[in-house]
Amino acid sequence: MTSPVDRVNDLLNNAIKPQKLNVIDDSGGCDGYKFRILIISESFEGKRTLQCHRMVQAALAPIMGETHALTIFAYSPEKWSQMTPDDRRNAGCLDLAQDN
Repeated sequence: MTSPVDRVNDLLNNAIKPQKLNVIDDSGGCDGYKFRILIISESFEGKRTLQCHRMVQAALAPIMGETHALTIFAYSPEKWSQMTPDDRRNAGCLDLAQDN
C-alpha cells in the first residue's frame, strides 16, 4: 500500500513536474491528513501565490476529501534562489528546504 506522503509526491510530480519537492506528514493521529509541502517548479513562474496554491490543490484533488490541512510553500526556481535562509525561516519552510 502506498503511504500518504508517497501518494502526494506522485500526484504533484505527475501534475506539476517540480524541480524540488518535500512533503511532510504532520497528521499525528488527527482525523484526515495534514501535510506541509515545499514545491519549487517552473510552472509557478509569473504566477501569484494564490494561483500556485490552487495548482497544488487541484493536483491533490483525489485526496482532498481525506485531507484536513495543507501548508503550501510554492515557489518558482527564480523566487526560491532569491530567498535567503532567513527568508526561508521566516516563511516557515527552512526545515523543508533541507535535502533529504
